[in-house]
Amino acid sequence: MFSTVARNALRVAAGATVIGTVYYVAYPWTRTQRKDKILVVGGGTAGVGVAAMLQHEGMRNVTIVEPSSVHYYQPLWTLVGGGAKKKENSVKDMKAVLPSNTSWIKNAVKDIVPSENKVILADGTRLDYDYLVVAAGMQTDWDAIPGLVDGLKQKDSGVVSIYDYNYCEKTWDTFQKLKNQAATYLFTFQPVIKCAGAPQKVMWLIEDNMRKDGVREKADITFCTPSPAMFGVQHYSDKLNAMRERKGVNALFKHKLVSVDVPNKIATFEDIENKALVKKPYDLLHVAPMMSAPDFLKRSPISDDDGWVDVDKYTLQSKKYKNVFALGDCTNTPNSKTAAAITAQAPVVVHNLSRVIDGKEPDGAYNGYASCPLIIGRDKVLLAEFTYGGKLAETFASDTGRWPFKYFGTDGEIQYRFFYLMKEQLFPFVYWNLWPRSLWYGTYGPLKPVVGASDRKGN
Repeated sequence: MFSTVARNALRVAAGATVIGTVYYVAYPWTRTQRKDKILVVGGGTAGVGVAAMLQHEGMRNVTIVEPSSVHYYQPLWTLVGGGAKKKENSVKDMKAVLPSNTSWIKNAVKDIVPSENKVILADGTRLDYDYLVVAAGMQTDWDAIPGLVDGLKQKDSGVVSIYDYNYCEKTWDTFQKLKNQAATYLFTFQPVIKCAGAPQKVMWLIEDNMRKDGVREKADITFCTPSPAMFGVQHYSDKLNAMRERKGVNALFKHKLVSVDVPNKIATFEDIENKALVKKPYDLLHVAPMMSAPDFLKRSPISDDDGWVDVDKYTLQSKKYKNVFALGDCTNTPNSKTAAAITAQAPVVVHNLSRVIDGKEPDGAYNGYASCPLIIGRDKVLLAEFTYGGKLAETFASDTGRWPFKYFGTDGEIQYRFFYLMKEQLFPFVYWNLWPRSLWYGTYGPLKPVVGASDRKGN
């Protein structure tokens, strides 16, 4: 009986696989085959995903401009810093990640000349385009905090950061050296960073490992942030603050790290409220570095005064040039800059760009969705999901979720452990295997969402 059921199940699975494969291969060729030149600036999460979706919608002339020869899955660096993963799991050759049939120009962008539909590369090459999609991400300004670079380079400085492939392992290594002695740990935050939850994710991982090893009482831990709260959305901030107080973690609110005295192991903060400098000693100093728009965007006519690509926050179309779109960390949309936000933005960009090609107005709207899997322990995640204005949009909540996920719930030991498995196992698999093939749509999973005539209020 069991073997018969198993065989039937295998037949169904095999049939579904065949149908899915045929659909995936055939679908792009059932679409109108478009020969318009589409140039994608950036080969990170946003660039790879949107290029794959463009091709899947029949765009046969897609080119990616990206200078790096490797591609990183950056969300894994938090787990590396907490001793849960190896950094080698977070990197692949760029060729292995870029969508098939896209052209790749391995060069950096120097300037964008939208009035001429041209992009100028670092070597002077001028590229023409019919439509431009900017997915250039953020740049990390390591030198903006004096002493930071020297501290990161020095092996025993105590200065660490999970925001770089070359340094993320140092967080765990430093903790291992300190854990059996009385030590002061400072975890810092900056006003403009990608993945705003990361600085405290690694803190909670380290703190939980201290408890596991029986050395928690030896550590003095402080979370230092220029914000007045633990997180930008009050619903989650309240939960995190309650946990912070319960676990005996200190908080230094409205304080921004401005310099590091590496020889003396002193971190200097700006007390934003009192306009004063505050010096704090440390044994381990985790730094979230300053970040900004890429330099070539800061001088570009497609950007606002701060250098971010100036787009309509719903359509993601440039406010100045109708044939220019942007997504990801490089835009001035007021959402949290996460990979999950990109999975929600990419289908909107592809839909609206297609409409513009057809001579229509964009009608698809991005509602500001972002997600932050807030690691709160070695095997626990508080899954934060929200839209513009901090409105909750939880996939697994009864009031905001979709069937059948809404019946699972968001709080509890089972939920927290399941969300951790998603963070540790599911999301990396999806990123490397489905996202570059246009087979993943964020909270919709492998099912392509219907985009169009969406609520512009982001509700």
